[in-house]
Amino acid sequence: MKKVLKMNPYMFNLLIEREMDNFSVVEIRDALMECAQIFEDKEQARKYVYRQLLSFERKGWLASTGSRRDKRYLLTKKFHSQSFEPRKSSKEKPISARSEEIENTIGVLNQEKTQYEGELSIVLSELEEYQSLLVRFPSNTVILKPMFDATKDRTAKLLGKINALTNCIHATRTEASTCKKVSTLKYREDAGSVCSWFPLSATRPKTE
Repeated sequence: MKKVLKMNPYMFNLLIEREMDNFSVVEIRDALMECAQIFEDKEQARKYVYRQLLSFERKGWLASTGSRRDKRYLLTKKFHSQSFEPRKSSKEKPISARSEEIENTIGVLNQEKTQYEGELSIVLSELEEYQSLLVRFPSNTVILKPMFDATKDRTAKLLGKINALTNCIHATRTEASTCKKVSTLKYREDAGSVCSWFPLSATRPKTE
């Protein structure tokens, strides 16, 4: 028996019930704002739906073509081969737009930290090698010492960046914990009622 996957109730309404396909970020954002009047402005709705699209791309449910303003999203074969149902919001803690933004920020910060840690590993090996060369070839100190000092400076800068990112991640996680307790953007109690007033027979947003 095929496993039924849970999907964000708003995205379920747009992609499954309204069968949106081959759409831009602006088109699905506008459809979401018609469907769920819970966003303060278009920018907040755009950020919300864009995070969902990125998540769906990572899962292989969506593919994209074009770039920037011409970028469009299409449902994949993997998406069509799956069975979905809307995630029941009544079984979840309310999720705020801010808490999702925080989680996204933590992901970006962790990626940057990992990148700097990789660079630091290389620079430390380079620094170690210069130290060895200075011992082995003292007559080349005039040539090697500036290289050693420059690499030492790079090491210090990378350590500073890693420490700053670590502190920022810790502070952001603290805020995320607070946001989970005090949510400002709530889903409807019953995911089945998402856009319940919006007729499924309504015209789909036009896609080019």
